[in-house]
Amino acid sequence: MASIAFFLLVVSLSGLLPLRYRQLKVWSALYWPLSIAGQLFVVPITVVAVVIVLAWRNEAWVAGPAFVALFISIFSLLRQFKVRNLTAEMALRLGVVEHGAYSLSLKDIWRWLLVLRCERRGINIIRDVAYGDLSAQRLDIYALAGHAEPKPILIHIHGGAWVTGKKGQMGRPLVHDMAQQGWLVCDIEYRLGPEHRYPAMIVDVLSAIHWIKTNAEQYGGRGDFVAVTGGSAGGHLTALTGLMSADQRREYVDGDTSVQLVAPFYGRYDLLDRFGIINDPKIDEFTESKVMPGAVEQVGEALWRQASPIDNVGPHMPSCLMVHGSSDCLIDYKEAEAFVNAQAALSVNDFEYLLVPGAQHAFDLGHCPQSDAVNRLIQMYFEKCYRDFCKVQGESHL
Repeated sequence: MASIAFFLLVVSLSGLLPLRYRQLKVWSALYWPLSIAGQLFVVPITVVAVVIVLAWRNEAWVAGPAFVALFISIFSLLRQFKVRNLTAEMALRLGVVEHGAYSLSLKDIWRWLLVLRCERRGINIIRDVAYGDLSAQRLDIYALAGHAEPKPILIHIHGGAWVTGKKGQMGRPLVHDMAQQGWLVCDIEYRLGPEHRYPAMIVDVLSAIHWIKTNAEQYGGRGDFVAVTGGSAGGHLTALTGLMSADQRREYVDGDTSVQLVAPFYGRYDLLDRFGIINDPKIDEFTESKVMPGAVEQVGEALWRQASPIDNVGPHMPSCLMVHGSSDCLIDYKEAEAFVNAQAALSVNDFEYLLVPGAQHAFDLGHCPQSDAVNRLIQMYFEKCYRDFCKVQGESHL
């Protein structure tokens, strides 16, 4: 009982502290998973801490750390409910709010308790579909069974610092919920470093987009409306898919790779770190040795700029809802805001930015009050953009 109480205390505390990566030093590998667990499992932590506090009679001294963990988790839970209020206000401002979208239900609480159980009923999944000849060029397709109407398409790009990760790991609540809403969701994999260096990653993403648009009808989708989302490295690649010029796209893929909507989560936007926001030699060394084909001095600044979304800003960016957490310990939210400041003034299409108070990197790995609130906003925003698209096309959309 004592070990459980102290573990709850450590996890709940790490989930609340807004440390930055350069403050973490050697214990970053421990702090980040603990902070994610502290935010995602805030409801289970609260429940277990209550049980321990109520059972203090057998080991009275255990109640101390358990009570502190309970206090911290309740505070964290209240902060996450503030995120629900914030996203509800933003949904109202954007005109995307749906009746009852943010009302609390037993289903919500059940999801928060189970956290990582994201599967939905009635979803057909076709796994390991090849979109290219290489072993890494695979995707999974999620579709609602019995949904005959042509579906808008959502492409999800996983994260993992461009060197690890695979489909089916990140963004699972959004992937399953969008499929349940009648979207054709494609969760893609791509070549990873250090074996493969940039631009291999973006080439694969563009190749996947082209393949999906070309073969959409076969799977019940419509290739003329494609949205892209992803987190971390996937957020970086998502932003690039919306910002790369037509000439750059054709240089890598001969075919239609256009997208109508992007939603990058907690991505990198300035690999050159020209504003000194990340300011960490280890991250610079990692990017040079495992992601890019070499240092700026070796391969030239032009390729690094091409890989940085902030260097590709312009009026050509499609509609965008960008998300970042204010307590992100790996990619400081100020880098996201630097990109917002550069892009917002140039945008012709809708461009929105949500800073999630207290949210960590990869806060949407599972269900919790703040991740579900953000995902609902994303879902409603996607639906609005698709309705607007249908109106322009002279189509009806229920």
